[in-house]
Amino acid sequence: MTKKNLIVSIALFLKEINADGFKVWVQERLEVGPLFGLLEFPGGKIEDGETPETAARREVLEEVGIVIPADSPVILFKYQDYSHETKNICLFVFLSNYDQLPSVKGQWLEITYHLKSTPYQGKIPPINHVILDDLAVYLQSQYNSGMIGSIWQM
Repeated sequence: MTKKNLIVSIALFLKEINADGFKVWVQERLEVGPLFGLLEFPGGKIEDGETPETAARREVLEEVGIVIPADSPVILFKYQDYSHETKNICLFVFLSNYDQLPSVKGQWLEITYHLKSTPYQGKIPPINHVILDDLAVYLQSQYNSGMIGSIWQM
């Protein structure tokens, strides 16, 4: 069986980046399927003619019901390739410090640099552990070097 190739954008919203860790916003997946009930980041397929950033902003509007203000940065963090069942997926992972997200649509998870995503085993999709753990290493490095303020307005 040939796997389908998908290109997807996701948006990670961050706040309270400090010496111990940070908070990241997630929403519960309500769509029936293998990820049902897990906590994930807003995102979805990039449509024809869209840039990855435009797709991330559109998906946030569709899934969360908010427009990320034009003056709020949406920064490409990384590309993440992985395979899931019948799909090969390339994720464009974007970061934003926009924190005015509706509590009825999701929640803030606390990620510590020491434990990374471990406390959320079984609560988030496996690929999100990879993304969050990489993000924790990156943010801790930026925080410890004193550069975090140059990237994020905290």
